[in-house]
Amino acid sequence: MDLPDGSSTILRLVTTRSVPAGGDLSGLTETRRNAAAALAAIDAAAISSTNQTSAPWRARYIDLDYRQRQLLISRIVLDDATPHAGDIDGALVRTFRYAIPPGRQDVFIDQLLGRWAFLAVSLLDRSLDAVSGVDLIATVADIADQLRPDSLPIDPALPDKFDQHQAAEYHERRFVHQLRWIALDDTRLWKAIRDYHRSYAQRSYWLRHQLVSEIELDRFAFRLRDEWETVFDRKVAQMRRQGRGDSAIVGQEILEDLAQQSRARIRDRFEESWFSRGFFHAMADGELGIEDDPIGWHPDFVDKLEELLSDAA
Repeated sequence: MDLPDGSSTILRLVTTRSVPAGGDLSGLTETRRNAAAALAAIDAAAISSTNQTSAPWRARYIDLDYRQRQLLISRIVLDDATPHAGDIDGALVRTFRYAIPPGRQDVFIDQLLGRWAFLAVSLLDRSLDAVSGVDLIATVADIADQLRPDSLPIDPALPDKFDQHQAAEYHERRFVHQLRWIALDDTRLWKAIRDYHRSYAQRSYWLRHQLVSEIELDRFAFRLRDEWETVFDRKVAQMRRQGRGDSAIVGQEILEDLAQQSRARIRDRFEESWFSRGFFHAMADGELGIEDDPIGWHPDFVDKLEELLSDAA
């Protein structure tokens, strides 16, 4: 009733129930459209109902003139017999079957529903007015594009906020000790932990949906390690030539150079820099099958790791 007269907005009601043919509301369905009959039934119900909750809205409806009520009812479309929650995935696969890459139905639907959950919240808090058909087409095309062989999709849950309270859970991890050895400030420390958390979650998402293999992750780790060796050896050699004693600062420089200059990509078109940064921290943590050959930032990180592990034992 708040819509202006010139609005083309459709007011769509969705229900899993089936509307009987010939019933008062059957005229609102697309297949049995009869807006005039529906208008007469709704007018009668608005006058005769004794429901106290809906009384203010019925009164407002009755106060509309006939043309306004007619226009309102003409905008309403009732979609009945829609799928139950457990059947939605199958219905979506059938609807978008021509856009889904072969064998990627599960991850496609996961991506679509994940993005819709974000849009639904935006619609509910009124930060987004509407979702258009063009928006849906663009979203489907983007998901299909990310599922091509040279790219990878981002976990829909990944953008959820990661704050410093969650970061505290990682403070005894080896990669965090490595960051403390180079005197990383608190802000950069928790952001590094966030990168690790996101990278770990993203790897888990891909493995769960069989989008990458352990072999592919090992190849990526090999490329990152090669970059690390080049930067680490160069910076440590420079430090010794220059007689520098600020090992912690040199460690920060190694970390910063890798964060800025790393060119390794797990897939050619997946260019999220936080993933590589987080992967470096996973390697510094002794993950990914390199327990006996870790990487680090402090020039003396090997000695420090041995001391840390001996203390833990």
